[in-house]
Amino acid sequence: MKVPVHKIVGDGCRTCKDGERLQREFREAFDRGDTVELDFDKTRIFVTVFFNAAVASLLENYSRDELERRLKIVNLLSAAKELLDHSLDNADRYYHDLNFREVRVSNPDRAPASSTRATAAPPAFGFRSWSG
Repeated sequence: MKVPVHKIVGDGCRTCKDGERLQREFREAFDRGDTVELDFDKTRIFVTVFFNAAVASLLENYSRDELERRLKIVNLLSAAKELLDHSLDNADRYYHDLNFREVRVSNPDRAPASSTRATAAPPAFGFRSWSG
């Protein structure tokens, strides 16, 4: 399944809601075991909270290996790829490293306020954006 990101969120991938909207477009196919291709052609503004909601939250139910095998990312600018990787690295630790999660949730003084909320996406570990 090919998903044209620009047609769903426009030229900017800015918000958690944008990410959730994108994931709704492909989640059913992904859950069935289909390969999904996210095409970022014509998108130019990226924020980590978007990637948290659109892609990284899948790590709650899937391994990083499976995600990388079945979710193809195309036409994503290299600087935005760094934001995506940052989001995936943090989500992978959050969902799969019990010690990391306990520290983040049980010790809110060491974590951003957003990490103690229950959300569909993993908590944001810093805010990064890129525009080009």
